Formats: sequence, C-alpha cells, structure tokens
Amino acid sequence: MLKDYLNQVAKWFKKTGQDAYGKPIYAEPIDIHCRFEGGMKLIKDKTGKDAVSQGVFYVADKVGLDDKLEYDGRIYFVLNFADIMCFDGAFAYRKVWV
Repeated sequence: MLKDYLNQVAKWFKKTGQDAYGKPIYAEPIDIHCRFEGGMKLIKDKTGKDAVSQGVFYVADKVGLDDKLEYDGRIYFVLNFADIMCFDGAFAYRKVWV
C-alpha cells in the first residue's frame, strides 16, 4: 500500500480564494503524509507552458493547482499534478510537481 511509503510530512496550504488585489488566500495549513523527491525536470504548468519543476510530491490527499506545500523549511507552489488510479478505477494517489 502506498501509505506505507508516505513517511515524510509536509504542510499543505489549500488555496481558498483571492483577496481584492488578486493575491491568493490560503486555509490554515494541515500536516499531510507524503514522499518528496527533489530534482529539476521540465514539465507543463497548468496553462500548458513549459516550467521547471523543483521536485515531486506523492500524496494521498487531493492537493490542487495553486496550493502550496511546505517541506523541510521550504515553500513549494504546485505547478501541476496527475492522479494515479488503481486497476479498479479507485483513486490511489496524486503525483504533484512543484
């Protein structure tokens, strides 16, 4: 089971909206179990443009675009994600590029 390998902890700041100036508003952070792998990789961001990812998080939670994660004293902004499904169609985990 994937949860056995999620032995690291990150703080998840879920974006809840924008203020009057267009800056994001985040919910209070919650701790989530994850697996982080650092390393630069060229990916597509949410708009389809090229972006350089600083690493990837594997999480059981549905971390979304524009959310941010704090891990090991660094803040990472979510650039893109992919849902990984089980063979029975159930959600297994989310791969999140930051």
